Amino acid sequence: MHYNSPDHSHLKMRSTRFIRRMFAMRQLGTFLCFNPIISVLLELQKGNAFYVLLFINAFVWPWVAYRVAMSSADPTASERRNLTIDAALGGFWVAMMGISPMPSLIIIAVLASDRYAVGGWLQLQSAMRAFLLIFIPMWMLNGMPWQTSFSTRTVWLTLPLAAGYMFVLSAVSYKLTLTLRRKNRELERISLMDPSLGIPNRRLFDRRLESEYLRTRRGECRAWLLLLDVDNFKTVNDTFGHEAGDFLLAEISALLRNEAGEQDIPARFGGDELGVIVHDADEVGILTLAETLQQKITQLRLPASADFHCSISIGIAAASEAESLQQWLSRADLALYSVKRAGRNGVQLWRPAPENAAVNQ
Repeated sequence: MHYNSPDHSHLKMRSTRFIRRMFAMRQLGTFLCFNPIISVLLELQKGNAFYVLLFINAFVWPWVAYRVAMSSADPTASERRNLTIDAALGGFWVAMMGISPMPSLIIIAVLASDRYAVGGWLQLQSAMRAFLLIFIPMWMLNGMPWQTSFSTRTVWLTLPLAAGYMFVLSAVSYKLTLTLRRKNRELERISLMDPSLGIPNRRLFDRRLESEYLRTRRGECRAWLLLLDVDNFKTVNDTFGHEAGDFLLAEISALLRNEAGEQDIPARFGGDELGVIVHDADEVGILTLAETLQQKITQLRLPASADFHCSISIGIAAASEAESLQQWLSRADLALYSVKRAGRNGVQLWRPAPENAAVNQ
């Protein structure tokens, strides 16, 4: 599945989750609205037809909306239309209640907050237009009543809607926010990893390089940088193919992951160059690590050639001896270049001249 083109089944699954969530919220909302609305209708002595319509709206409409959305070619768009219809129905009942303030204002607040939480400003605009389109003519046909008083019963029956629905809406929104945060963290993690090697890419490498340099300057650790370049890597690609080259880099990356410490960062520096940011070590320890890596890398073999022998050049620099982050990176690169200039297959620790000397294997 291409990362930019989710398949139909994935989109259908997401739409189904959305519709089911809206179905549950609609059921809760219409149920909680039923009691205060019927209380006001009884006080206004409305006819039985209104009670039947209210019952249908509260207990039948949620199922109809669910079935319509699930059977639609575009379930999400259909459900958004259902949300607009909900607002229109709300406008009808507010008009029939003569804008009785206690339930009417709560119903309007619920409709507005719910629509905005689902679809933002566009969904709210659509809902408010539908609300007014039904409310204004129905209110005028109803004689434009304005009920300024309400009974204690209506107040008590409205409170579950005011408190309960808003609490559930907040809980659902919070859960969706947590899910979104987890997905964003996962996407960020993926964007910072090299997918073919299973180690951090240059972007994460640069972040951690700066972090370890600052920690070293504060005296919290002694960070080191190892830059590794596979010798004659172009020859590997030309002789055995790019698949063999990718296999070799993946095997070396696996070695780096296994040999590096828990706080160390192996990463792809660029092309056939790899790097390891060692969190804390002394000079003896860093040279031992480099020589161990070099020795184990020489034991790697290609599936296409059992006689193949790999060698690697390694340049090392200490963060504590660099005056800037760029200088730290530059010194490791200079040490690596010196190894390659001296014939490759070696380890060199950067030292101030004239002590800078290669340890060739």
